[in-house]
Amino acid sequence: MPEALQHIITELTPWLQQYGYVLLFIAIAVEGFGIPAPGQSLLAAAGQMSLPLVMIVAACAALCGNSLGYFIGWRFGDVLLKKGWIKPQLEDKIHGVIGQYGIAALVLSRFVEGLKQFMFIGCGLAKMPLKQFVIGNALATSIWVALFGLGPVLIRDEIAPMLAFYHQHKYPTWAIVSLILAALITFTWRRWQTKNPQ
Repeated sequence: MPEALQHIITELTPWLQQYGYVLLFIAIAVEGFGIPAPGQSLLAAAGQMSLPLVMIVAACAALCGNSLGYFIGWRFGDVLLKKGWIKPQLEDKIHGVIGQYGIAALVLSRFVEGLKQFMFIGCGLAKMPLKQFVIGNALATSIWVALFGLGPVLIRDEIAPMLAFYHQHKYPTWAIVSLILAALITFTWRRWQTKNPQ
């Protein structure tokens, strides 16, 4: 398993063991309405918990948190601007991104640290149509949960054994790959000579 991912899992596992699904839900939900939290890291570290339940909790948390962020932006956006909690430059930037890219901006923002904490509030502030927001929120949540919920499991269960095998049999692996490449190059060269005789 990659060292960075292993480090995250090692650091966060005790927290998950103590507070479990409640901590996972809160950490993911609060990111949707502007509070930085390690929701994504906790999701990646939840490998010892029930995978179906982790994905359900993560999806519900993201949908609820993002929807609350949208409501806050829609209902209290003017207040946030007057208080200076959202800078006019940030508002203009979010308006421009949402106006130009719509749902795609909402989906991509879920993967950008810093942007994901404000994009959903920004969608409400920009008065994105509710139907468009619901579709974008569902897409963003589904892709994000699949990537960070299933990704670490696949790395642990599928990729890690392959890497272990490669490290144990590095030279035979390279020899086989080299032979296959040489055979493909030879085959392609002969086919080309057959089709383009001198």
